[in-house]
Amino acid sequence: MIGNDIVDLVKAKQESNIFRPRYLEKVCSPEEIDLVLSSSNAINTFWRIWTMKESAYKAFQRDLSFKTFFNPFAFTCQFKDSDFGELNYNGHQLSTKTIQTKEFIYSEVVNFRTTQRFFGSSSDFLKKLKTELNLKSHPELTKTKDGLPVLDLAHKMSPISKTHHGNFQAFQY
Repeated sequence: MIGNDIVDLVKAKQESNIFRPRYLEKVCSPEEIDLVLSSSNAINTFWRIWTMKESAYKAFQRDLSFKTFFNPFAFTCQFKDSDFGELNYNGHQLSTKTIQTKEFIYSEVVNFRTTQRFFGSSSDFLKKLKTELNLKSHPELTKTKDGLPVLDLAHKMSPISKTHHGNFQAFQY
């Protein structure tokens, strides 16, 4: 399973007010609201929960083949420590890892299969893959009939998760 999400904290601060009336209740469970409100950095805690839910949504969407409708309240988060967490969706569980900097918060699904991540532009990512995989031509980013991102590596499709927000973009593959 793969899934990732990133939030540009500067852009999020400019565009979002997580403390507007009833916003937290639309996104978070009562336990998650307690986590946010009791945190020393409520805004970062909220965005960590958000990126965990988005990354899980992407993974479950691919794995369970459900429709492209994100309902954040359907996903419940638990923090294991400052980096790792667990998510539950309809009895299905998965683990996430979160990377936090002053500029962004990034979460990705962690699973038994080794996955890699890349931060940067699509063109830099495709150049890296061409070199890394010793390809004759650049791979292509495309989508399945269900709209899920995949890499076309010389006509072999490989799943990928792509996220972008503000000044940041990341890939999990």
